[in-house]
Amino acid sequence: MLPLRACLVSFLLVVATSGRAQAQRFDPTEAAILALRQAVTFQPSGVQHPRLVALRALKDPTLAPVFEGLLESPEAPLRIDGFLGLSELDAQRGADPERLRRLGDPALRTVAITECLGLSLLKPDGIRAMLAWDDLTPYDRTLLVAELHRLGQPWELELLRDAPTTTMADVQGLAALLALQKGDDAGWKTFVTRLGEASESDRLDLITRLADASRHYGFTAAAGPLLDLTRQSRERDRIAAIAAALRLVPSSGRAALLELARSDRTTRNLVQCGLLMLAADSAMQAEDFESIRNGEGLPDDIAEAGSRLLTRGSDPSQALASLMTSVNRQVSEWAVRQAGKLEGDARARVLLQAIDRLDTLDNPSMHDKLIAAIAANQLLGSDPADLLTRVTREGGKTEIPEVIIAAMCDANTPESAAFARMVRGKLPQRGESMALVTLAKASPTLNANELQELGRVAGGGGRVDEPIAMQAAWLYLRHANRLAQATPRLKPR
Repeated sequence: MLPLRACLVSFLLVVATSGRAQAQRFDPTEAAILALRQAVTFQPSGVQHPRLVALRALKDPTLAPVFEGLLESPEAPLRIDGFLGLSELDAQRGADPERLRRLGDPALRTVAITECLGLSLLKPDGIRAMLAWDDLTPYDRTLLVAELHRLGQPWELELLRDAPTTTMADVQGLAALLALQKGDDAGWKTFVTRLGEASESDRLDLITRLADASRHYGFTAAAGPLLDLTRQSRERDRIAAIAAALRLVPSSGRAALLELARSDRTTRNLVQCGLLMLAADSAMQAEDFESIRNGEGLPDDIAEAGSRLLTRGSDPSQALASLMTSVNRQVSEWAVRQAGKLEGDARARVLLQAIDRLDTLDNPSMHDKLIAAIAANQLLGSDPADLLTRVTREGGKTEIPEVIIAAMCDANTPESAAFARMVRGKLPQRGESMALVTLAKASPTLNANELQELGRVAGGGGRVDEPIAMQAAWLYLRHANRLAQATPRLKPR
């Protein structure tokens, strides 16, 4: 699926202009092919990438020949998108090492490996095959060994080869953390000496990145050394080290976090400590949240929500509703996602508050709309009737119908398709187009009228933004059985 934030931004900010009526001989197949050729045509500005990302988001196996064609392009960005598209289509096996080798350029391979790690497309067998290559860079090799560890697979220090002695500080640091996992602290001591010679800004960046990596990859042995290394700091490196410890060795992380809250009573620090407590979940106790209260404002609101969530029999719904209005993005996004875990009537009540709040604001920010869209996304499967009355209402402000439509089109689930069927015929043109694209993603067939309308959207007549128009173009060709005719014309240019 397209990321909800991206879908919302494009829905709310990109106002596509409808073209003049097409000539009577409008050919939807030709229009769809011409639109898709823009996605496989390299441009130095990179505008083809979001188009290809939209097609990749369909996870449609019939796109495989198009992605295969991209691998033959002389342009590296197209080859990367082709490789990632094919890897995403085979979620069970993940990225194919031999296909990765075909990318050729080691720098390009590094980009692909990094992207695959972010998308969780590397599987143990594939990683081991890559680690057998002699031409892996120390950067690639260290990341791949770290991913093996994250996946709970056995590994040996010998797999790192010369990575521990590399001149790249972040690679040397990550290799040292891997060695710590095996009980070898020599590399870590060498790295700490190197840190002492770095500038303050470089030191902060390096430690922060390594702490984040430790949390992500599950380097439990790193928790103590990172806390020791940052003990005198109150900067982002200390925050990252505490966050890592909260996940890896919760008791140590909790003690360090409570000490940080006691030592610095500024609102900024208390909010940061509160965010760490909220993210730590079971690592904290209800009474811990008292440490961030300062008598007013956001720290107290966080403390109220956190303590209620961890107190048996307490109702956190109103506290979560209060946090959802925060201008702090991390706080409000945490609150709306946590509200989706409430039980009974409280769940729908609090999530609907996040949506209905848009009507009370003179000029809702993009952040306000995003919170409402996340709430709508969580209600699609459980409370569609409440969303239906809001999306089909007549008159009033447009923000609420818009965010619900954006959430529906992003979800790409049976529930979103069922909702799209409910609202079809009740929306303005743009909403109707997005509902139809939602249906086309999930439905094996479309009726004749739906297919005709989808062809019009694919040809640019649906007032949708470009990524959704790209999806409509491919979906039209698939539903109209035109893929054999179209695919040969979708070679990269």
